[in-house]
Amino acid sequence: MIDLHCHILPGIDDGSKNIEMSLQLLEKEKRQGVKAITFTPHFHPNRISLDKFVQMREKSFRALTAEPKVQELEIPFRLGAEVYFSTKLNEMELDPLCFSDTNYILIELSTEERPYGLTHTLTDIINRGYNPILAHVERYPYFTSDPTRLYDLIQRGCTVQVNAGAIIEGSAIVHKYIKWGMAQLICSDCHDTSRRVPNMKEAFDLVRKKYGTDYVKWFQKNARDVFKGRYVDLPEPTKPRKILGFWL
Repeated sequence: MIDLHCHILPGIDDGSKNIEMSLQLLEKEKRQGVKAITFTPHFHPNRISLDKFVQMREKSFRALTAEPKVQELEIPFRLGAEVYFSTKLNEMELDPLCFSDTNYILIELSTEERPYGLTHTLTDIINRGYNPILAHVERYPYFTSDPTRLYDLIQRGCTVQVNAGAIIEGSAIVHKYIKWGMAQLICSDCHDTSRRVPNMKEAFDLVRKKYGTDYVKWFQKNARDVFKGRYVDLPEPTKPRKILGFWL
């Protein structure tokens, strides 16, 4: 397993508060069988400059990876960000926000209203050579109420990530996304050691039990390809259909 979305870097966002907590989170990831991690602290283009964010992220990363116990874990790391959506992304230099040495960029959307300019901005990002990954799509009501909107973005070139916690909690929409081939990555989005913990193994065990080993291998391969900056060759998803008021 590879965790491509987590808040383990210390003291930079609402995730880990200090190096001690970060180490505990990394140890939990290691025990669960996670083989590589991309650190994705929150970046909000309307609240902090890109230069300031990059400086803070680098400082936090250096402090964490200087710890001997972290080095002993021998987990490969990449730096990234969870980028809050803004039409400003059209005008920004995005390379520093992508997962290290790749063109993948993790984008968080509003959990309330569908953002203005969403399709246009994502299309522009794709045309510039980047691959947007939409974070924890189970949280967005404008997709759950009409999943064809998410399907259309996938058709344009977006990749979709769901949280392990949603699988564990039995989220109906997440399982529909998996069934339709509209969820391609599973990540922990872990923040701390009590409420939002590393939980990849439990989620993958449930996927194996419900869908079979081939699904597990597919999700794992997708994450490997993203981590290594390779093209993710995805099958054509099934377009959701609404029948008698239910999405099938």
